[in-house]
Amino acid sequence: MDKLLYHFKNNPYYSLWRMSEVTLSDKETYALFIKQTEYKANVWSGNFTYIWAHTNSDKLTVFKAYVDDMLVTFILTNSGRLYMPCLPFGKGNAKEVTEVLIKCAIFCLEWNNDTNFSHKSTVNPLNEAQLAFLKQYPQFNNYFREEKLTGIERHYSIPKLVSLYGKDYANIRNKINKFNKTYPKARLRFYKPKDYEEVIKLGEIWEETSGKKYKKIIDEFYFEPIIKHYKELGHIILVIELGGKIIGMISAEILPTGEAWGCITKFNKDYIGLSEKLTTEIAKVINQLNPNVNTINVGSDLGSKGLAFYKERYRPVLNYKRYALFFIY
Repeated sequence: MDKLLYHFKNNPYYSLWRMSEVTLSDKETYALFIKQTEYKANVWSGNFTYIWAHTNSDKLTVFKAYVDDMLVTFILTNSGRLYMPCLPFGKGNAKEVTEVLIKCAIFCLEWNNDTNFSHKSTVNPLNEAQLAFLKQYPQFNNYFREEKLTGIERHYSIPKLVSLYGKDYANIRNKINKFNKTYPKARLRFYKPKDYEEVIKLGEIWEETSGKKYKKIIDEFYFEPIIKHYKELGHIILVIELGGKIIGMISAEILPTGEAWGCITKFNKDYIGLSEKLTTEIAKVINQLNPNVNTINVGSDLGSKGLAFYKERYRPVLNYKRYALFFIY
């Protein structure tokens, strides 16, 4: 990888675009550019915490660059593939964003031609709201084609999760009531740094039980770093404790877009109603912190029927298809 990085950093684009590896100190920079973005910067994986979390993987390196006053993120894998994990951030209409995408796509193509990855996507992923924005530029289809990815990205209503009103939420209410009645001594509280080892152990238990149902879910590179650096990231973490033992945890953020982002949920599946309680309690905390936040993005089901069924029970108010973009050359 050192040889690959040396070659990459000696590429003319590197100095031209003021490229550098992404670090935790870039959080405010990303927030600034995301706030200026004119398309819906709401794809689950297109936020700073998730982008930064990739820097903890030993299989890739993450770079930021400034292209025509927009902030662009690149990922270079150890095998030599270069691509963008999200669209460019910053002020720009569909034509301007597309023009930046073209420049970046050419850079990726030139690099990937040498590493035999020119057949791979240039941007992966974006959602259908972002694709619709880009297609406002009539020439967009002359340069890019899209390919649908598996899974639907779901956004829940924060106010509805807080109230749980109506028959649509009867099942969720019943599960929570059962949990509260069965475990009256369960204690909900904010995570503390001293909980780290126990929360990591909970993650291992989840992988051995509930996680087996969702084999496509891979979070080993971001679970521990996000928990460890939750304060710097502005991350909200709740835990439920019973008998002095943490049996469930959930984390989320309020993003620069004004939306909430649901990140990590781990729980012991033996406690019926625990996952439902975690989901609704994090919604209550977000609502208390900022009543103007209306939705929480809980990500894609990745094509898992079980996960799709689970998420649909919360009656998502937005459901987005996901895509990969390929450069036409």
